[in-house]
Amino acid sequence: MKLKLWQVFLIVIFILFSILNVILLFPHLSSLSRQSYVLLPLVILITITLISRTIFPNLPPLWLRFLLTLGILTLHIRYLIWRVTETLVIDWYSGAISLAVIIMEFTAIVNVTIITFQTLRKTNNSPEADWRSQRIKEGQYIPSVDIFIPTYNEPTFVLRRTLVGCQAMRYPHKEVWVLDDGNRPEIAKLAKELKCKYLARSHPDHAKAGNLNYGLAATKGEIVVVFDADFIPLNNFLERTVGFFENSQIAMVVTPQNFYNPDPPELNLGGGILPHEQTVFYNVIQPGRDFSNSIICTGTSILIRRQHLNEVGGIPTSTIVEDWVTGMMLQSKAYKTIFINELLSVGAAPENLFGYLVQRVRWAEGTIKVLLSKYNPLFLPGFNISQRINHLSGIFYWIDQGTQTISYIAPALSLLLGMQALNTNMMFIIYYFLPPYIAGIILVPWLIGSRTILISYVYNALQCIPIANTVFKALAFPNKKNNFQVTPKGITSHKPAIALKLMRPLLFLLFINLGSILFAFYNSDISANATDTYTLSVLWAELNSVILVTSLLAGIGGVYSSEERIAPRVRFENPCEVIVSSSLGEETHFSSTIYDMSEYGVSFYTPTTLNLQVGQLLKLLIPGEPFQLLAKVRRVGKVTGCRFLISPLTPKQHQQLIEFVYCRPEHWKQPQVANEKQSLQALFLTLFELYPLRRWR
Repeated sequence: MKLKLWQVFLIVIFILFSILNVILLFPHLSSLSRQSYVLLPLVILITITLISRTIFPNLPPLWLRFLLTLGILTLHIRYLIWRVTETLVIDWYSGAISLAVIIMEFTAIVNVTIITFQTLRKTNNSPEADWRSQRIKEGQYIPSVDIFIPTYNEPTFVLRRTLVGCQAMRYPHKEVWVLDDGNRPEIAKLAKELKCKYLARSHPDHAKAGNLNYGLAATKGEIVVVFDADFIPLNNFLERTVGFFENSQIAMVVTPQNFYNPDPPELNLGGGILPHEQTVFYNVIQPGRDFSNSIICTGTSILIRRQHLNEVGGIPTSTIVEDWVTGMMLQSKAYKTIFINELLSVGAAPENLFGYLVQRVRWAEGTIKVLLSKYNPLFLPGFNISQRINHLSGIFYWIDQGTQTISYIAPALSLLLGMQALNTNMMFIIYYFLPPYIAGIILVPWLIGSRTILISYVYNALQCIPIANTVFKALAFPNKKNNFQVTPKGITSHKPAIALKLMRPLLFLLFINLGSILFAFYNSDISANATDTYTLSVLWAELNSVILVTSLLAGIGGVYSSEERIAPRVRFENPCEVIVSSSLGEETHFSSTIYDMSEYGVSFYTPTTLNLQVGQLLKLLIPGEPFQLLAKVRRVGKVTGCRFLISPLTPKQHQQLIEFVYCRPEHWKQPQVANEKQSLQALFLTLFELYPLRRWR
């Protein structure tokens, strides 16, 4: 492999820093041979992990997960006791940063402990959905269903796909309602065209919650289904979900959010090797919370029994996380909420860093403010202890994400200004700190079935400063009116974007960490003069620098072709027939297979006997589908890319095309949580191959 200049530079930097680190560490580890006992907890941990993972390469049995979780908790408690009793620096100069770091560590430990315990037992409701869906198909249980699509400013082409998907769902007793807070004539026209009900408010108060309550007052269906304006249900959505309501105690059914486009980190971290960030939440966290009836209602692709919703007073309007609070209110009344972990709808992920951060900041603000409201899960009447802890973990998560900002500042303050976050030596670091830290890397992800912990650092760095700012404001000014921002929907530009303004905090953190490292290595006789905590700060700043560089690369905006601007391509394989006309008017038929498709274009594997030219017209037939597609060739190669000429299609045929592309379950695969190998591969491609910059260029 021929190395490029920047790769040679990275290798040289890595070797240089490795040599300097050895020089830095050597004097402080020279006494390790005389104090080898400090390695005992780490050796025991690694030995137990290797043996356990050899015997159980996949998810271990419940009893082992429980024992190992208790062991990790013991390591964390042992570490915290040591930190509080022996390492704090309480003086006028270093006291603030020392206390800030221990608060950050405590929050992180509480967060990971709750997550580990709440995922010990997970549910799987798909087998029940199998036989309940059969009863739906046989007509034994078919309650009336109202489908709500709240919308404000989403583009018509985005909303069209959602409405087509709602109408394509196989279910006899349903009505589709467009709840338009934008009161737009073009949306009213679209609703009429697709045979949907249209409802608009003259005063759109309380945003989405008020819109939904307005829809509730105008409808009567037994079951209410909610889809965000950019979410497309698959045609089996109602068949797989409505049957649960035959149990009179079921108040809500929640399904996962899946996405037809990658967000910037997913696209940049290796180019699609990793699934979207929320895969861990839906594949790991939600099934664990479902066991204790404490799932989080995520606002779209959900079903609620109207009777139970009326009992809790409808959708709460005093919070911007009305979906989560609605779920808590139903659970507090002892009604059952169900999570079914199946890909039953697809929607739009944030398309750039701005949209990504807007979404996370809104979630964080709403969640933190719940802590200071009447909906605080710690005091909400009717909850058991598991439900209180599980819902509090959602609040702890955002506090943890915000407080992690401290970890990117503390080592720089130590190296540049001499402010000590802790006072200890390297032997104690090895004895107390390394065991729980290594457990978090190699043991916790295995226990909960999530193996992307290395990537979680990157996601955290990308959002930690905006989240920290939001958490502070929400706690300090809980009564301040929410500055509600809707996540931008609909790809607005196919141009690449590097959001320098949004990346300034990351660039600042990277600058002070790199600067502090260079300052430390510039000092003469560093190996002789450096204290153990000084050495630790250097290593800490180096790790921070790697994480921050990766996060900066992960935040680069996406690049989309003009076809993908208004219609994302769906990757699936389906037989097709290509018809090419000669200059004499003769038609030649070729068999092929679709590579990917949207409502505006298609790519298919080029038959070896087919010689196509850019600009050439052809016809595409799909066996069993009632439309014939006229297309113009846009690119040629092993895969031929075409753009449809939509004008020959009738509105009905265009609707059928949308339904075929986006609403068939066989066209979608449920994302799986990435393993260690995939995580490391993504990091390698991002850092060593500079994949995001090459793709952006």
